[in-house]
Amino acid sequence: MPAVEILTWLSLIVGAAASTAALWGYYGELPTWLTGPEVCAMEGGGCAILFRTSRAALLGVPNASLGVLLYLLLAVALVSGWPAWMLIVMVVPAVAMSTFLGWSLLSRGLQCRICWAGHVANFTLLFALVVRAT
Repeated sequence: MPAVEILTWLSLIVGAAASTAALWGYYGELPTWLTGPEVCAMEGGGCAILFRTSRAALLGVPNASLGVLLYLLLAVALVSGWPAWMLIVMVVPAVAMSTFLGWSLLSRGLQCRICWAGHVANFTLLFALVVRAT
């Protein structure tokens, strides 16, 4: 299996895991080892403060739900042999959202391990898909 293929699937797995954990944090409390000390000290011993803000949802739908849906759809698309350009088009909005949310974390001096895992996965996935397309 080529390295770009491994990178693509690894990014999908990390992104799906981060989205699933973030969805858990949206509806419940996460253990502190998943979040980071600055966030954990803020509220309820978990990421509740981050995963339940207005930035954690797009038009009322939790970002984490959109992430889970995206990664599932991408996995089906990869297995089904969809054209690379379609996959890239699906990932670009996630990268745009990651850019905004990452900036939001940095500007407020917050760390969230789950958030960063998802953001890095999105950028890595876009890179891998572009390489696959060329």
